[in-house]
Amino acid sequence: MFSLTLMKMVLVATIGVGVAGGLLAWRERPEPGADPLVLLLAGQCWWSATLIFRIDAATLNWKVFWVDVSWMGVAIIPVAWLLFSLEYAGYTEYTARKHILLYSIVPAITVFLGLTSHAHQLLYTSSMLVQENGVQVLNRTPGVWFWVIAGYTYLLGLLGILPLLKLLTSRVDTFRGQSVALLLGLLAPWVTNVLFLMDTLPFSGVDPTPVAFSVSGVAYLGALTRFQLFGANPTPIRHARSSVFEQMQQGALVLDTHDHVVDMNGQAAAFLQTTPEEALGRSVDQISPDLAALGTAAQAGQTIHRPSGTTKSYDVSETVVRDIHDRSIGRVITLHDVTDLLRDQQRLEVLHRVFRHNIRTNVQVILGNAEHLATHNSESKAETLQEHAIAINDLGEKVRSVIDVFEQSRKERGTLRLGSILTECIESAEESYPEVTFEYTSPEVDFAVDHLFDVVCQNVIRNAAQHNTSPDPVVSVTAERDGEYVEVSVRDNGPGIDSNELALVEHGSETPLRHGSGFGLALVVWGTDIAGGAVDIESSGTDGTTVSLRIPILSSA
Repeated sequence: MFSLTLMKMVLVATIGVGVAGGLLAWRERPEPGADPLVLLLAGQCWWSATLIFRIDAATLNWKVFWVDVSWMGVAIIPVAWLLFSLEYAGYTEYTARKHILLYSIVPAITVFLGLTSHAHQLLYTSSMLVQENGVQVLNRTPGVWFWVIAGYTYLLGLLGILPLLKLLTSRVDTFRGQSVALLLGLLAPWVTNVLFLMDTLPFSGVDPTPVAFSVSGVAYLGALTRFQLFGANPTPIRHARSSVFEQMQQGALVLDTHDHVVDMNGQAAAFLQTTPEEALGRSVDQISPDLAALGTAAQAGQTIHRPSGTTKSYDVSETVVRDIHDRSIGRVITLHDVTDLLRDQQRLEVLHRVFRHNIRTNVQVILGNAEHLATHNSESKAETLQEHAIAINDLGEKVRSVIDVFEQSRKERGTLRLGSILTECIESAEESYPEVTFEYTSPEVDFAVDHLFDVVCQNVIRNAAQHNTSPDPVVSVTAERDGEYVEVSVRDNGPGIDSNELALVEHGSETPLRHGSGFGLALVVWGTDIAGGAVDIESSGTDGTTVSLRIPILSSA
């Protein structure tokens, strides 16, 4: 039989190792896992100390007393182990105060039952002294609650193992070493306790589990010193991955093989005008039919997604998620906001066209007429030269207005009353074009809108009057509220707008074969887009034109 004297010597050594490990862990506070490890080692030391006193006790009452008070340490160990494992592996969302209270219910009951065991038979049904190999030892028959706390201890021990098993395959050598040491520290007393309960160890009447704590203490010390347990631990990994996913500038959706949304970050929810609560578990086709319709186009590479009802544009890319068996288990779809990029591209396209075509044509006409004037005194040529010079000057003014609009897009803008904007625009147009009849229906309630709409409305109303060649020109302006927007409609009875002019509205950009003649329409489209509105133009080419501006209401009067 294992000598009780030798057992006490091992227990003393166990307490020494446990205290040393506890002090090292205490110094690392508040590192994740430090506090639970201190409690774990304290529980082991307490259990070991009470066993020493139990061995030395000469009477039944004293032996029973030290067993009963040992539960104050025994009950702490499984809870401390689970909390340590969860914090160490980064599962801190399961270590909140409410979780600790929940985990501690069974141990708290056990401690109470241990301190009051003389009044019931829940922990032990009987206690007696028996002779084992000439040594008087305590023999207690386990009660119902004894098996409850035993099962609960094993359950928490198993739950604490699971996060560590995952780290055994970590690419970081230090983490693998730490995990092996920690698992050894758990398994040594666990196996010893199981063997004792199965009555396969030569320790009749004396639970040798605390003896195995000597192995645990050495293992924990090794993890603390050799593998820098709190100097380098994997706690941030899970949180960092989650944080990167949530805080990345791109929107990201994770789809399973059946195209159900199983995860998404806040950016994706904002881009798709939904919430994770509404989207998770549903088909992407239900969340965003436009995005789902990209289908094979997204799989083939990248494409542009423009959600209906918005002025935003997103570059869509897709990555197939594969498991360790190279099976496709889902997809990650990322959305990158390229609205500003496309807007700048449109600006460059129009600028290129204007400088390549409009200005070059006017300059060539000016040069030709100037050459003619040098040798001929022609009044008509002089007028032509003057007209084209004025055209270039007007174009320059519009370029300056466009640049001002884009400069405003980079600044915090103020608001203006829509009623004042429309009134002033109409009065200015009436003064410039007295032959045109203006009709105006103001909204019943005035609204505050982005002040960029001053430039937009001014261009729309002046263009409707300027290019109206009807013998009885009329321009009608109405403003009506539609939910959170107000719709301003400008109708004229002029000749309509050439289809080439509408390319920018219909397609979002010009093409080499279809482009407008100036900046007027571009200024309206870009200014409305930057201010969060939308433009719709109906022009038959014979019955006039209706320009509809859908403008967000920033506040009511």
